Amino acid sequence: MRSSPTSGPRAWMAMPLVSESLSTRRVVQEGAERLRALGVAHARYEAEWLLGRLVGLKPLEVYLGDVPLPAEAVQRFFSQIEARASGVPLQYLLGEAEFFGERFAVMPGVFIPRPETEAIVEHALQALRLLEAGLARPLRVLDLGTGSGCIAVTVARALPTCVVVGVELSWRALCVAQQNVLRHGLASRVQLIQGNWLEALRGEWDAMVSNPPYVPSAQIDHLPLDVRQEPRVSLDGGEDGLRDLLCLLAQAPRVLRPNGIVMLECGEDQAARLVDEAAMTGWVHQARALHDLAGRPRGVMITRAAS
Repeated sequence: MRSSPTSGPRAWMAMPLVSESLSTRRVVQEGAERLRALGVAHARYEAEWLLGRLVGLKPLEVYLGDVPLPAEAVQRFFSQIEARASGVPLQYLLGEAEFFGERFAVMPGVFIPRPETEAIVEHALQALRLLEAGLARPLRVLDLGTGSGCIAVTVARALPTCVVVGVELSWRALCVAQQNVLRHGLASRVQLIQGNWLEALRGEWDAMVSNPPYVPSAQIDHLPLDVRQEPRVSLDGGEDGLRDLLCLLAQAPRVLRPNGIVMLECGEDQAARLVDEAAMTGWVHQARALHDLAGRPRGVMITRAAS
Protein backbone atom coordinates (compact mmCIF):
# COMPACT_ATOMS: atom_id res chain seq x y z
CA MET A 1 0.00 0.00 0.00
CA ARG A 2 1.36 3.42 -0.93
CA SER A 3 2.03 5.86 1.87
CA SER A 4 2.21 9.22 0.13
CA PRO A 5 0.47 12.17 1.85
CA THR A 6 -2.54 11.86 -0.50
CA SER A 7 -3.13 8.13 -0.07
CA GLY A 8 -3.33 5.41 2.58
CA PRO A 9 -5.63 4.98 5.59
CA ARG A 10 -5.05 8.41 7.15
CA ALA A 11 -5.91 10.24 3.93
CA TRP A 12 -9.13 8.27 3.53
CA MET A 13 -10.10 8.85 7.15
CA ALA A 14 -9.81 12.59 6.54
CA MET A 15 -12.12 12.58 3.52
CA PRO A 16 -15.64 14.00 3.89
CA LEU A 17 -18.32 11.35 4.19
CA VAL A 18 -19.69 12.16 0.75
CA SER A 19 -18.31 14.51 -1.81
CA GLU A 20 -21.29 15.66 -3.88
CA SER A 21 -24.37 13.53 -3.46
CA LEU A 22 -26.18 11.56 -0.81
CA SER A 23 -27.39 8.94 -3.28
CA THR A 24 -26.97 5.22 -2.54
CA ARG A 25 -24.73 4.75 -5.57
CA ARG A 26 -22.32 7.51 -4.65
CA VAL A 27 -22.18 6.55 -0.99
CA VAL A 28 -21.52 2.87 -1.69
CA GLN A 29 -18.80 3.81 -4.19
CA GLU A 30 -17.01 5.92 -1.61
CA GLY A 31 -17.43 3.23 1.04
CA ALA A 32 -15.97 0.60 -1.29
CA GLU A 33 -13.04 2.86 -2.13
CA ARG A 34 -12.26 3.26 1.57
CA LEU A 35 -12.36 -0.49 2.18
CA ARG A 36 -10.27 -1.19 -0.91
CA ALA A 37 -7.62 1.36 0.12
CA LEU A 38 -7.41 -0.32 3.53
CA GLY A 39 -6.89 -3.78 2.02
CA VAL A 40 -10.34 -5.31 2.45
CA ALA A 41 -11.10 -7.95 -0.18
CA HIS A 42 -14.47 -7.82 -1.99
CA ALA A 43 -14.76 -4.18 -0.99
CA ARG A 44 -17.72 -3.21 -3.19
CA TYR A 45 -19.66 -6.34 -2.26
CA GLU A 46 -19.23 -5.62 1.44
CA ALA A 47 -20.12 -1.94 1.05
CA GLU A 48 -23.31 -2.89 -0.81
CA TRP A 49 -24.31 -5.32 1.93
CA LEU A 50 -23.64 -2.85 4.73
CA LEU A 51 -25.60 -0.01 3.14
CA GLY A 52 -28.37 -2.34 1.99
CA ARG A 53 -28.80 -3.60 5.53
CA LEU A 54 -29.10 -0.05 6.85
CA VAL A 55 -31.65 1.20 4.31
CA GLY A 56 -33.61 -1.99 3.62
CA LEU A 57 -32.44 -2.61 0.06
CA LYS A 58 -30.87 -5.61 -1.65
CA PRO A 59 -27.17 -5.16 -2.52
CA LEU A 60 -27.86 -4.90 -6.27
CA GLU A 61 -30.58 -2.31 -5.64
CA VAL A 62 -28.12 -0.29 -3.60
CA TYR A 63 -25.59 -0.09 -6.44
CA LEU A 64 -27.94 0.30 -9.40
CA GLY A 65 -30.35 2.67 -7.68
CA ASP A 66 -30.03 6.38 -7.12
CA VAL A 67 -32.03 6.71 -3.91
CA PRO A 68 -31.42 9.84 -1.78
CA LEU A 69 -30.10 9.09 1.71
CA PRO A 70 -30.54 11.05 4.94
CA ALA A 71 -27.34 12.27 6.55
CA GLU A 72 -27.91 10.03 9.60
CA ALA A 73 -27.91 6.87 7.46
CA VAL A 74 -24.72 8.02 5.73
CA GLN A 75 -23.01 8.63 9.07
CA ARG A 76 -24.01 5.17 10.35
CA PHE A 77 -22.82 3.57 7.12
CA PHE A 78 -19.36 5.12 7.28
CA SER A 79 -19.06 4.22 10.96
CA GLN A 80 -19.58 0.61 9.93
CA ILE A 81 -17.11 0.99 7.06
CA GLU A 82 -14.45 2.12 9.53
CA ALA A 83 -15.30 -0.75 11.89
CA ARG A 84 -14.99 -3.24 9.02
CA ALA A 85 -11.68 -1.73 7.96
CA SER A 86 -10.40 -2.13 11.53
CA GLY A 87 -11.07 -5.89 11.41
CA VAL A 88 -14.63 -6.35 12.67
CA PRO A 89 -16.13 -9.27 10.68
CA LEU A 90 -18.76 -8.29 8.12
CA GLN A 91 -21.21 -10.80 9.63
CA TYR A 92 -21.02 -9.11 13.03
CA LEU A 93 -21.83 -5.76 11.45
CA LEU A 94 -24.74 -7.25 9.50
CA GLY A 95 -25.93 -9.22 12.53
CA GLU A 96 -26.31 -12.39 10.51
CA ALA A 97 -24.49 -14.93 8.32
CA GLU A 98 -25.57 -17.27 5.55
CA PHE A 99 -25.41 -21.06 5.92
CA PHE A 100 -26.93 -23.61 3.56
CA GLY A 101 -28.83 -20.82 1.82
CA GLU A 102 -30.49 -19.61 5.06
CA ARG A 103 -29.78 -16.60 7.25
CA PHE A 104 -28.64 -17.05 10.86
CA ALA A 105 -28.26 -14.41 13.54
CA VAL A 106 -24.71 -13.89 14.82
CA MET A 107 -23.09 -11.37 17.13
CA PRO A 108 -19.67 -10.76 18.72
CA GLY A 109 -18.79 -13.69 20.95
CA VAL A 110 -20.47 -16.21 18.64
CA PHE A 111 -18.57 -18.26 16.06
CA ILE A 112 -19.48 -17.34 12.46
CA PRO A 113 -20.73 -20.21 10.22
CA ARG A 114 -18.28 -21.21 7.47
CA PRO A 115 -18.69 -22.62 3.93
CA GLU A 116 -16.27 -25.41 4.93
CA THR A 117 -18.81 -26.61 7.48
CA GLU A 118 -21.50 -26.78 4.79
CA ALA A 119 -19.50 -29.53 3.07
CA ILE A 120 -19.35 -31.59 6.28
CA VAL A 121 -23.08 -31.11 6.90
CA GLU A 122 -23.82 -32.24 3.35
CA HIS A 123 -21.93 -35.47 3.99
CA ALA A 124 -23.73 -35.82 7.31
CA LEU A 125 -27.16 -35.43 5.74
CA GLN A 126 -26.43 -38.14 3.20
CA ALA A 127 -25.41 -40.54 5.96
CA LEU A 128 -28.29 -39.55 8.23
CA ARG A 129 -30.88 -40.15 5.53
CA LEU A 130 -29.57 -43.68 5.05
CA LEU A 131 -29.56 -44.27 8.80
CA GLU A 132 -33.07 -42.85 9.18
CA ALA A 133 -34.43 -45.15 6.47
CA GLY A 134 -33.72 -48.20 8.63
CA LEU A 135 -35.46 -46.86 11.74
CA ALA A 136 -39.10 -46.99 12.79
CA ARG A 137 -38.69 -43.95 15.08
CA PRO A 138 -37.35 -40.38 14.86
CA LEU A 139 -33.60 -40.04 14.45
CA ARG A 140 -31.80 -38.61 17.51
CA VAL A 141 -28.91 -36.30 16.60
CA LEU A 142 -26.41 -34.32 18.66
CA ASP A 143 -24.83 -31.06 17.49
CA LEU A 144 -21.85 -30.58 19.80
CA GLY A 145 -20.52 -27.03 20.15
CA THR A 146 -23.61 -25.71 18.41
CA GLY A 147 -22.53 -22.04 18.38
CA SER A 148 -25.16 -20.14 16.36
CA GLY A 149 -27.19 -23.34 16.01
CA CYS A 150 -26.70 -23.42 12.23
CA ILE A 151 -25.90 -27.15 12.08
CA ALA A 152 -28.76 -28.15 14.39
CA VAL A 153 -31.26 -26.06 12.43
CA THR A 154 -30.00 -27.26 9.05
CA VAL A 155 -30.20 -30.93 10.05
CA ALA A 156 -33.69 -30.49 11.51
CA ARG A 157 -34.90 -28.67 8.39
CA ALA A 158 -33.53 -31.37 6.09
CA LEU A 159 -34.86 -34.32 8.15
CA PRO A 160 -38.43 -33.39 9.13
CA THR A 161 -38.92 -36.14 11.71
CA CYS A 162 -35.57 -36.05 13.50
CA VAL A 163 -34.90 -34.59 16.95
CA VAL A 164 -31.71 -32.55 17.46
CA VAL A 165 -30.04 -31.47 20.70
CA GLY A 166 -27.45 -28.71 20.46
CA VAL A 167 -24.84 -28.54 23.21
CA GLU A 168 -22.88 -25.34 23.82
CA LEU A 169 -20.68 -24.07 26.67
CA SER A 170 -21.17 -20.35 25.96
CA TRP A 171 -24.38 -18.84 27.32
CA ARG A 172 -24.18 -15.99 24.79
CA ALA A 173 -23.96 -18.44 21.92
CA LEU A 174 -26.87 -20.44 23.34
CA CYS A 175 -29.04 -17.31 23.39
CA VAL A 176 -28.22 -16.61 19.75
CA ALA A 177 -28.81 -20.27 18.83
CA GLN A 178 -32.24 -20.05 20.48
CA GLN A 179 -33.04 -17.01 18.34
CA ASN A 180 -32.17 -19.02 15.26
CA VAL A 181 -34.21 -22.04 16.34
CA LEU A 182 -37.24 -19.79 16.81
CA ARG A 183 -36.57 -17.90 13.57
CA HIS A 184 -36.75 -21.17 11.63
CA GLY A 185 -39.76 -22.49 13.53
CA LEU A 186 -38.02 -25.54 14.99
CA ALA A 187 -38.56 -25.17 18.73
CA SER A 188 -40.50 -28.44 18.84
CA ARG A 189 -37.60 -30.49 17.44
CA VAL A 190 -34.40 -28.64 18.36
CA GLN A 191 -33.46 -28.44 22.03
CA LEU A 192 -30.47 -26.51 23.37
CA ILE A 193 -28.54 -27.26 26.55
CA GLN A 194 -25.48 -25.72 28.17
CA GLY A 195 -22.61 -28.09 28.74
CA ASN A 196 -19.08 -29.15 27.88
CA TRP A 197 -19.27 -31.61 24.99
CA LEU A 198 -20.93 -34.84 26.17
CA GLU A 199 -20.54 -34.38 29.92
CA ALA A 200 -24.17 -33.33 30.53
CA LEU A 201 -25.76 -35.95 28.27
CA ARG A 202 -27.39 -39.27 29.05
CA GLY A 203 -29.17 -41.87 26.96
CA GLU A 204 -28.36 -43.16 23.48
CA TRP A 205 -28.02 -41.17 20.27
CA ASP A 206 -27.96 -42.14 16.62
CA ALA A 207 -25.49 -39.53 15.43
CA MET A 208 -23.08 -36.82 16.55
CA VAL A 209 -22.09 -33.87 14.36
CA SER A 210 -19.53 -31.30 15.45
CA ASN A 211 -17.32 -28.48 14.24
CA PRO A 212 -15.02 -28.25 17.28
CA PRO A 213 -11.99 -25.97 17.69
CA TYR A 214 -9.07 -27.42 15.71
CA VAL A 215 -6.57 -24.60 15.09
CA PRO A 216 -3.25 -25.24 16.89
CA SER A 217 -2.75 -22.68 19.66
CA ALA A 218 0.45 -21.26 18.18
CA GLN A 219 -1.35 -20.42 14.92
CA ILE A 220 -4.19 -18.39 16.45
CA ASP A 221 -2.30 -15.09 16.50
CA HIS A 222 -1.36 -15.53 12.83
CA LEU A 223 -4.93 -15.89 11.59
CA PRO A 224 -6.50 -13.01 9.60
CA LEU A 225 -7.49 -10.05 11.74
CA ASP A 226 -11.23 -10.52 11.29
CA VAL A 227 -11.01 -14.21 12.25
CA ARG A 228 -9.18 -13.24 15.44
CA GLN A 229 -12.22 -11.16 16.45
CA GLU A 230 -14.20 -14.38 16.92
CA PRO A 231 -14.18 -16.20 20.28
CA ARG A 232 -10.81 -17.84 20.82
CA VAL A 233 -12.47 -20.80 22.55
CA SER A 234 -14.16 -21.62 19.22
CA LEU A 235 -10.84 -21.68 17.38
CA ASP A 236 -8.12 -22.94 19.75
CA GLY A 237 -7.74 -26.71 19.58
CA GLY A 238 -4.72 -26.97 21.85
CA GLU A 239 -1.06 -27.56 21.03
CA ASP A 240 -1.65 -29.70 17.93
CA GLY A 241 -5.28 -28.71 17.28
CA LEU A 242 -6.52 -32.21 18.15
CA ARG A 243 -7.45 -31.72 21.82
CA ASP A 244 -11.23 -31.48 21.38
CA LEU A 245 -11.39 -33.81 18.38
CA LEU A 246 -9.75 -36.61 20.37
CA CYS A 247 -11.92 -35.79 23.38
CA LEU A 248 -15.08 -36.27 21.30
CA LEU A 249 -13.71 -39.49 19.86
CA ALA A 250 -13.04 -40.80 23.37
CA GLN A 251 -16.45 -39.78 24.74
CA ALA A 252 -18.55 -40.95 21.79
CA PRO A 253 -18.99 -44.66 22.67
CA ARG A 254 -20.68 -43.76 25.96
CA VAL A 255 -23.75 -42.33 24.18
CA LEU A 256 -23.60 -43.56 20.58
CA ARG A 257 -25.96 -46.36 19.54
CA PRO A 258 -24.76 -49.42 17.56
CA ASN A 259 -24.44 -48.43 13.87
CA GLY A 260 -24.41 -44.78 14.96
CA ILE A 261 -22.24 -42.24 13.19
CA VAL A 262 -19.89 -39.42 14.20
CA MET A 263 -19.14 -36.55 11.80
CA LEU A 264 -16.28 -34.21 12.78
CA GLU A 265 -14.91 -31.22 10.92
CA CYS A 266 -11.12 -30.86 11.12
CA GLY A 267 -8.10 -29.33 9.44
CA GLU A 268 -6.70 -30.74 6.21
CA ASP A 269 -3.64 -32.18 7.95
CA GLN A 270 -5.66 -33.75 10.79
CA ALA A 271 -8.06 -36.10 8.98
CA ALA A 272 -5.58 -38.94 8.45
CA ARG A 273 -4.53 -38.86 12.13
CA LEU A 274 -8.16 -38.99 13.26
CA VAL A 275 -8.93 -41.92 10.96
CA ASP A 276 -5.94 -43.80 12.39
CA GLU A 277 -6.94 -42.99 15.98
CA ALA A 278 -10.49 -44.19 15.36
CA ALA A 279 -9.31 -47.40 13.71
CA MET A 280 -7.37 -48.30 16.86
CA THR A 281 -10.45 -48.20 19.10
CA GLY A 282 -12.56 -51.25 19.78
CA TRP A 283 -15.95 -49.71 18.98
CA VAL A 284 -15.37 -48.36 15.46
CA HIS A 285 -16.57 -50.30 12.43
CA GLN A 286 -15.35 -47.85 9.80
CA ALA A 287 -13.59 -44.49 9.66
CA ARG A 288 -12.90 -42.41 6.57
CA ALA A 289 -11.96 -38.88 5.59
CA LEU A 290 -14.54 -36.47 4.19
CA HIS A 291 -13.51 -34.18 1.35
CA ASP A 292 -14.78 -30.77 0.26
CA LEU A 293 -15.57 -29.79 -3.34
CA ALA A 294 -11.88 -29.06 -3.95
CA GLY A 295 -10.93 -32.57 -2.87
CA ARG A 296 -9.35 -31.51 0.42
CA PRO A 297 -9.86 -33.67 3.54
CA ARG A 298 -11.89 -31.46 5.89
CA GLY A 299 -13.53 -33.95 8.20
CA VAL A 300 -14.01 -37.56 9.20
CA MET A 301 -16.99 -39.93 9.35
CA ILE A 302 -16.83 -42.68 11.96
CA THR A 303 -19.37 -45.51 12.15
CA ARG A 304 -19.90 -47.57 15.28
CA ALA A 305 -19.98 -51.33 15.00
CA ALA A 306 -23.38 -53.06 15.13
CA SER A 307 -22.56 -54.74 18.43
